[in-house]
Amino acid sequence: MKNQEKPIIISAWICAGKTHLVKKNKRATELPSGDYKYILTDEQKAVENKESLKSTKREINPLWPSNYYDAILKTANEGKYDIILIAPCMPFEEMRNYGIDFLLAYPDPICKEDYKERARQRGVNEEFVKRVETNIQTDFEEFLKQPNEKIILQPDEYLEDALIRVGILK
Repeated sequence: MKNQEKPIIISAWICAGKTHLVKKNKRATELPSGDYKYILTDEQKAVENKESLKSTKREINPLWPSNYYDAILKTANEGKYDIILIAPCMPFEEMRNYGIDFLLAYPDPICKEDYKERARQRGVNEEFVKRVETNIQTDFEEFLKQPNEKIILQPDEYLEDALIRVGILK
């Protein structure tokens, strides 16, 4: 890990390996946007595999998205982590205007089939898998337009591999 004063905040695309990285690295944490975006029913809270809730109807939290931005900044200021992994679905300009400095990690669209399979392995519903298929190209095009530092994930590469490749992790 590079020595740094502030943690690196990384907005990584779905199924890139954020959760896996956090399980292996105590100096990394993940802030899933769904924890802030939705108000879950008791039934939804009881679901063991939270991945299965993706692409299902959930009530939007009226504090969204500023509650998520506040959580990102609070976590960054706590100094407990070197890497903070955040959702890829945010309005990037709004996040920058809120004072969040982040880099982007997105897969090359040629990885579409790999990412569909990763989504299925996580236990998401087929509607979510279809979102992966239909959004990978357009999300990548939007990613390329952003002024943020970028990491392009290559075929068979997870986020951890890419962070090692670019020197963020050892």
